[in-house]
Amino acid sequence: MKSCYYWAVEKSQNRNITVFGLGRSGLASVRYLKRLGFDIFVSDSAPKEKVSEAVQAELKKLSVECEFGGHTDQSLAKAQTCIVSPGMAPNLPIIEKARERGIEVISDIEFAARRAEMAKMPIVAVTGTNGKSTTTALISHILQEAGFNAPYCGNIGVPILEVLTQAEEGKKVDFLVAEVSSYQLEYCTNFAPKIGVWLNLTPDHLDWHQGLEPYIKAKQKLFYKQGMSSFAVLNFDDPIVIGTTTMAEIFPFSQKTELEGCIQGAYVSDQFICLRKNMQVHALCRVDQLKIKGAHNVENALAAASCALLLGVDAKIIAKALQSFTALEHRLEFIDTIDGIEFYNDSKATNTESTIKALEAFGNQKVILIAGGKDKGTALGDLATRVRQSTNAVILIGEAAERFNQNFNSMGVQNIHRVATLDAAVKLALDLKSGPVLLSPACASFDMFRDYEERGHVFKNIVRAKQKELASQAK
Repeated sequence: MKSCYYWAVEKSQNRNITVFGLGRSGLASVRYLKRLGFDIFVSDSAPKEKVSEAVQAELKKLSVECEFGGHTDQSLAKAQTCIVSPGMAPNLPIIEKARERGIEVISDIEFAARRAEMAKMPIVAVTGTNGKSTTTALISHILQEAGFNAPYCGNIGVPILEVLTQAEEGKKVDFLVAEVSSYQLEYCTNFAPKIGVWLNLTPDHLDWHQGLEPYIKAKQKLFYKQGMSSFAVLNFDDPIVIGTTTMAEIFPFSQKTELEGCIQGAYVSDQFICLRKNMQVHALCRVDQLKIKGAHNVENALAAASCALLLGVDAKIIAKALQSFTALEHRLEFIDTIDGIEFYNDSKATNTESTIKALEAFGNQKVILIAGGKDKGTALGDLATRVRQSTNAVILIGEAAERFNQNFNSMGVQNIHRVATLDAAVKLALDLKSGPVLLSPACASFDMFRDYEERGHVFKNIVRAKQKELASQAK
């Protein structure tokens, strides 16, 4: 039905699509649709002067009609379909108006999946509150080591339509490995990946989704349309995740049990990562042979290994690839050692659960934690408990600093400091000299930075500048 629908869109006289938002995925959508000959209208909430000259020049060259500074009725005047930026909440007036008019509202993931189905290009899709990027990159890494071209894309930073363009222009692509956020899934209707992976579920983005239940339902959309020839790789330790309804074949993974009673799955036994399928058990490697830190990354490795096995990769290749994979940028990324103090960049930790996992990754070693940023308003009790156990000092920055300070104080956290900038935080951490320094904000970045990547890059530049400064002083 999906490819039939797409054929109808391509062949109909109404070939008008509106693209909402000029972020990475929005621009990739514009380029892709223009190549196919669609008439495109772009609507962006940013004032025109805030849109880069390079982007404006490209839109002009592509003869794309645009509006800036808000979304007006003009954006819906001719549209048959709207492709929506992941940042646009479904309760926005323009989205509600589009649906009232019977205009289809979808994400770039949904649109790409329709094209990929026509090309018979399998998609592996990864979702979860935490660990999506690492797992997506690890799946891609294992498949590449097995000789496949399986680029990662989606919410990880490379738009899926950008990769699909390369495939349609002649570059061989065996699999698309896509990180898929709840924002993107909210706007999916028929998305049915060959393999769907759900890592975990903790409260996040509740303001955007307007509650926990809508957030869960958005994640579940990954599995609703899968058929019996597809696979659902699900976290057996998470009752919400493992309770997912799907027609796909379920392949569970667990850190806590050896999946007794399950005919197949991925688990840890005697500190070995193991896979069981077709009555055969493969012991891949020891947990301590992974180069990525923390129990949460064991969970990611189990999920990634499961996908590779289901796609026919030999267990020996999976084992070797697991051991050669290194951490992604901004995810517990080691930066440098200054005066005996190690610095780690975990800027991708934009919620409390991610920061808890980062602190747990250091085991019994206590750290100096740099946290704070754009406050999501989530409960801080569990984070404060872990911070009290795992830190020698806390340095707070950004809008959230006051609420974090009050909460941490009330929970008995000691040695809390507040500073205005990341530069001041690094300087203070060097002066304190009381353990490794971990930037793991537990907050969004938008109060001080464009995104978590810019925050992470700024932090790394500051650390490296301090290292050079101290090195020059020592000469």
